[in-house]
Amino acid sequence: MTKKSSSKTAKKPSSRKTKRKQRPSFFRRVLKWGVVLLLLASIPFCIWLWWLDKQVVSRFEGQKWQVPSEVYSAPLVLKDGAPWRKEDLEQVLLDYGYRFGKNSQKVGWAARSKTKVSANLRDYMDHTGYHSAARRVFSFSGGVLNIQDISGKRYRTAVLEPQKIGYLYGGNTENRDILVYEEIPQSLIDILTITEDRDFFTHHGISLTGIARAAWVNATSGARRQGGSTLTQQLIKNMFLSSERTYSRKVTEVLMALLLEYRYSKQEIITAYVNEVYLAQEGSSALHGFAAASEFFYGRPLKELNLAEQALLVGMVKGPSLYNPRRNPERAMQRRNVVLDLLYQQGRLTQGNLNALKKLPLKVAPEGKRRSVYGDFLDLVAMQLEREFDASSLASENLKIYTGLDIRAQKAALHAMQNRVSELEKQKKGLLGLQGAMVVTDRLSGQVRAVVGSSDKLYSGFNRALGAVRPIGSLVKPSIYLTAIASGRYTWWDKLEDKPQQFKVGNAIWQPQNYDRVSHGKVPMYEALAKSYNLATIDLASQLGFERVAQTLRDLGVKRPFTMYPAVALGSIELSPFEVARLYQPIASTGSAAELGVVLSVMDQNGKVLKRFDQTGSVPYTKEALSVTLAGMTKSPEIGTARAAQGQLPGLRFAAKTGTTNDQRDSWFVAITNDYLSTVWLGQDDNAPMNITGSSGAQWVWIDFAKLLPQQSLPKALPSGANYYQVTSDEFELAADRCDDKVELAFIEGTQPKSSTSCLWPF
Repeated sequence: MTKKSSSKTAKKPSSRKTKRKQRPSFFRRVLKWGVVLLLLASIPFCIWLWWLDKQVVSRFEGQKWQVPSEVYSAPLVLKDGAPWRKEDLEQVLLDYGYRFGKNSQKVGWAARSKTKVSANLRDYMDHTGYHSAARRVFSFSGGVLNIQDISGKRYRTAVLEPQKIGYLYGGNTENRDILVYEEIPQSLIDILTITEDRDFFTHHGISLTGIARAAWVNATSGARRQGGSTLTQQLIKNMFLSSERTYSRKVTEVLMALLLEYRYSKQEIITAYVNEVYLAQEGSSALHGFAAASEFFYGRPLKELNLAEQALLVGMVKGPSLYNPRRNPERAMQRRNVVLDLLYQQGRLTQGNLNALKKLPLKVAPEGKRRSVYGDFLDLVAMQLEREFDASSLASENLKIYTGLDIRAQKAALHAMQNRVSELEKQKKGLLGLQGAMVVTDRLSGQVRAVVGSSDKLYSGFNRALGAVRPIGSLVKPSIYLTAIASGRYTWWDKLEDKPQQFKVGNAIWQPQNYDRVSHGKVPMYEALAKSYNLATIDLASQLGFERVAQTLRDLGVKRPFTMYPAVALGSIELSPFEVARLYQPIASTGSAAELGVVLSVMDQNGKVLKRFDQTGSVPYTKEALSVTLAGMTKSPEIGTARAAQGQLPGLRFAAKTGTTNDQRDSWFVAITNDYLSTVWLGQDDNAPMNITGSSGAQWVWIDFAKLLPQQSLPKALPSGANYYQVTSDEFELAADRCDDKVELAFIEGTQPKSSTSCLWPF
């Protein structure tokens, strides 16, 4: 009994000891598997965090945004001695975003007196290099421009910087101007941080004090007045996330904000925000960034905005549509003043400055100005560049495209077209829906200075300057007379038979007529062209040979295929207004430009020139032949179909040609001054007959254009190898000054009369 009891007693301690040893082992296993499970559970989170970090880095390294290519006008070169009115220069400066006021010593500001205008011209950089800012004083003695600096030193030119006229979007639906940190006004950064995120430069992506402050304001006001998001969080939401309000999106936003702050500096983050924030809708494109908003709403660079204007743009961050100053000016004004109050509360404004800024009006620029004025020209730019650049590059790589557009010429051409078409529709029955197109090029260089593709008030989408391919009528005639002059066998004095002729075309007989249905007998060549006689011209074409005339058209730049029939010599060939401008350019420039230029250069966003566009090409005609032809065209304003234009512009020497097609379906006019070659077309889209001619329709569009944009007279001087001679009207003889019946004509040297007369009568 005793042993048995003793045995049991000895086993009990051993059992308890075993149980005590097993209990720690169980906890260790639980802990171990808990850690393992926790680690396994954290793997997806770590992968997700790694993926978020990759997203942040990929967007912030290299190209951050897909930005459409920006298109710029040519710089506006103001020439000493050119015709200018004081009010015109003032308007140009306003159009370029210059301000008139007491701060005229600052760049971008101007001042005026009764007789003078001074301006601090902005600096700029393009494919020709850097051009520094300069202060110039302009006076207008005798209706011409005088340029000097404040010391009185005279200058031959002054240059206004190229203007951004639009974008090439391609498939992109965003519009933004990219700034680097140094280009952002410090005042804008101050206003932005005070209004949206006061702790921006001290927090690490999220602000606990900001969240607490927003919660307090919302609780005490009984409504959601403030949000707790930092600028970093707002940037993350704008660049990466949707606008949905879910806890998962908010968690993602917080984590990405922390990652962004870990990897990048405050300067990089606020620069991205300034370029990214959505502020308005421009047509079908979203407008992002303060720089683009400044141009869109004020027509000026961001650095030239005052505090009230910057406050408005910052205020719009809270609700771009709600506080749009064009749609809701009262709300916009209230929101701007709230932002100004915040600046005052933070000690950034005095009470006096606050009151003065609140009294300022909004003064926003008209909406849609760029697209409605420059849309047709941008079509031309896109057409040229699509042959040289990939469409996705144009739509996304923020290329800088510099063109030859003249902003003054573009606006004058558009205004002249719209107003004159409106007047014609009122004056003449059957012209409702009248359309038009106009192409203006530089006379010497061939650069396209203006394109109007419609008479509509806004950009229509159908560019008739490129797409209206119509018979050109009598505009074909100068090329025929050039053929004759260049041959050396004809002069402007030579007589042509203006009488009926018949031509067999296939199985039919073609018998042309003059517009007035009258034959004029023998007429000199200069009169036949000036008065646009069909019968005399067809007589000349038949003498030269119709195939030779066809070759001249091809030599002058007609690339569109055509079959040469006798009717082509009277204008049955069909061309667009742009193609007509190219046809006339070699004559207008007397051989200096055989092609039209649109784009000058393309630069990348770092200022590197990717491509220069140099016009090439020539025509197989001498400068002498071309200049003598151009001189012959000046007879049309003197004695021919362009006399109305000469009557309206009596002091201007210019060359011109009118054109009217069968049944008055097309009205054409071409004019050449020292500055521009202008081509105008009017017609109906359905090709219906009209009751206007080239003289009564298109000519008056150009008259209005020339009045809006004063131009210099075509020089009378001819190149070496050509000269003017006075010739008697009835005999091919040089006429003395005392002769009455004489005419002054241009000749290629060697083709002028060899004999002369003193017009002395024998007694």
